[in-house]
Amino acid sequence: KHNYEIIFTKGATDSINLVANGYRSLLKKGDEIIISELEHHSNIVPWQICSEISGASLKVIPLTDEGELKMNEFDNLLNSKTKLIAVSHISNTLGTINPIKYIIEKAHKMGAKVLIDGAQAASHIPLNMETLGADFYVFSAHKLYGPTGVGVLYGKEDALNKLPVYQGGGEMIKDVRFTGTTYADLPHKFEAGTPNIAGVIAFKTAIDFISQLGLKNIVAHEDTLLQYATSELLKIEGVKIYGTAKQKTGIISFNIDGIHPYDIGVIVDKLGVAIRTGHHCTQPIMERYNIPGTARISFAIYNTKEEINICIAAIKQAKKMLS
Repeated sequence: KHNYEIIFTKGATDSINLVANGYRSLLKKGDEIIISELEHHSNIVPWQICSEISGASLKVIPLTDEGELKMNEFDNLLNSKTKLIAVSHISNTLGTINPIKYIIEKAHKMGAKVLIDGAQAASHIPLNMETLGADFYVFSAHKLYGPTGVGVLYGKEDALNKLPVYQGGGEMIKDVRFTGTTYADLPHKFEAGTPNIAGVIAFKTAIDFISQLGLKNIVAHEDTLLQYATSELLKIEGVKIYGTAKQKTGIISFNIDGIHPYDIGVIVDKLGVAIRTGHHCTQPIMERYNIPGTARISFAIYNTKEEINICIAAIKQAKKMLS
């Protein structure tokens, strides 16, 4: 509703830490935080630290075999002790789009606040903070093809005002005396020091670029690529895809029987195709599926079917060399 509900940070990780740091003093023993099994480490570790310091308990929504949240388990976890829920909008490893509207509505009925990690969502699906209803929403500029080192924390005015200051310094104060300091109003309360002015200007340019393309057009393009790549990948014998949710975006995590994902990644890279291998900062997901990691293909606005054909050919070549 107001521009002062937007806090500029160093990125989504910094934004989550800002909120988690604040909740250290707002929570106590007996309170509960809920996260999920498919979170990026950046939406796990800050809450572990918060729990250790505050004495609150950390609860985890488990995953189905398809990579979706077990919503019946969420319903069972949610209770009057729940003070905050922190979940990702879209999984960076499985591509799953979580039912965050349902989570937010259920949480608010119980009196709990909700933080949504939107790092993977901001450049891939339409967003409207007013209709979504999240108390906090975070994302990074570089995920929208902008610069690194810049991000956003959106927060409802009342939710932000309840948080204590995050860092001290210039700009975040009204008056400084040795007898005490008074702090600035939002958003400056959370923007200590010289801001990344050039980064924020470039961030706006990136947002304008996304807006001109139109997120509905982006969704349609990336979904076409996802369906095509999934179909072609499954034609390769021994391929197993992790994350087969009905609602997902342009990410495919996969393995090939008997071949380590790192080996696939190395050969595919030598053939001129960039994919990622490893645990993708989501070790609990790998533990859930009892695997060391995956190879991950991800799609963006600039990718084409022709590039998918090149990628599939490279994966086939890697399989041939490693079998």
